[in-house]
Amino acid sequence: MSYPEDFDYLVLSNKAEFARLEPHVQVAYCIHQFEAEVNNGGFDQFFTNPTGEYVRETIQALTDIGATKTCNLLRRAVAIGFPSGYPADASDYESAFVGDGVEGLDPLDEEFYRYAEPLADLVNAYLARGI
Repeated sequence: MSYPEDFDYLVLSNKAEFARLEPHVQVAYCIHQFEAEVNNGGFDQFFTNPTGEYVRETIQALTDIGATKTCNLLRRAVAIGFPSGYPADASDYESAFVGDGVEGLDPLDEEFYRYAEPLADLVNAYLARGI
């Protein structure tokens, strides 16, 4: 598998479909969705689209590939977007998010766009290990 090309058209309808993916594909899927959403509309978009339900999985995926800077950036965005904490039931993410246009997220968007880590390289190295 090659990232991101092999994940451009992987569309899932729900978490049950996600659960059926191989663990290494779940990792790449989460990072692909994260990158696509943040690059398209910032952390606001990542949190308010269905990808908002995959915050925990995305944090774990970033950890798994060794993207510590990006993982910390996402954790900071979660702290701003969900000041009471990310909900225990991930399906409640929409009501827990403080709202679109959270000013504190804008600087984090800009930081993300600078790509402190080569995410594609890290994902491909992870996939090559066959984990």
